[in-house]
Amino acid sequence: MTLNSPERLALLRLAAASGLLLCAELAAAAPPSPPLDRHSSIELEKDAAPLKYSIEVLVLHATNAGQGIDKRVGDMPELKKPPFSSYDTYELLAKKRLPLVKGEAQTYRLPNDRMLKTDLKEDPKAETFKISASINHPKGKAFLPLLEVKAGLGQLFFVAGQTYKAGILVLVLRVVKD
Repeated sequence: MTLNSPERLALLRLAAASGLLLCAELAAAAPPSPPLDRHSSIELEKDAAPLKYSIEVLVLHATNAGQGIDKRVGDMPELKKPPFSSYDTYELLAKKRLPLVKGEAQTYRLPNDRMLKTDLKEDPKAETFKISASINHPKGKAFLPLLEVKAGLGQLFFVAGQTYKAGILVLVLRVVKD
């Protein structure tokens, strides 16, 4: 069967009208969608939580009491090499996490009443962090005026030498993801 032009046009119109009716019925049955906002993708990006990092501080008491390394410290080969190997006992006194946010210095009181102050100096680049640390006496005298290090995520750095109860304090610091 061949259709002439007017019949073909009428059939096309009928098909188009049926398609529109079907689309209208489907749209009525579907739940309403939220209005589109040209800023919605920007708002989603703002709502996405940025990665958070902390600086983990282990406070160790190093002595020559013949007790070995506290099991809570874990495997830390650096303590078995000079200059740390001059002590045979490492006791974990404290473990603390301080938030690492650029421009927001964090403080922590050490067992000898001095204050450790840490600060993120630059936004992290490829999980490398520029961090400052200082240790001050409550009366203002600095033990460690300012130390700046670049450390990778999980990389240990040490601050040691403060006398404490027949030994010294050894601070082990590392950046960790929260």
